[in-house]
Amino acid sequence: MELQFFYHMAGTHPVLGEVFHDMAQVSPGQEGAQRYELYVCSVLGAIAQYSGACDRLLESLTSVMNGTQLSVCEGGNDVVLNIDASGVQVDININDDWIGQPESKFSLEEWKKIIESWKYLLELPKGSDEIVLVKLP
Repeated sequence: MELQFFYHMAGTHPVLGEVFHDMAQVSPGQEGAQRYELYVCSVLGAIAQYSGACDRLLESLTSVMNGTQLSVCEGGNDVVLNIDASGVQVDININDDWIGQPESKFSLEEWKKIIESWKYLLELPKGSDEIVLVKLP
């Protein structure tokens, strides 16, 4: 699976100037794309809006990976990440059909790589034309 993280120009605001949105999407032509679009790409802006939030998530992932904590519950804006040794369960609370689903479970390593790459994007200058490619197993 390959994901793309990038900035998208959303227009010009009369006071703020050029406005950019941080974007995540599955690279075209990927099998299983719907799962990653829903449970990864659509939730990143809710759980990791800035670099510090990425740091918090990375600390939680690392603490479970190294056994310091057995489980951690993270999230925000109607998204919950239940992190334990078996992986990361992504629950989107606005729809009962998006809670506790087998397809919303990912490995700790996948989420660590996703958050590290998302943090890299967020630390780029707004308006950067760089596309961050994330290759997952």
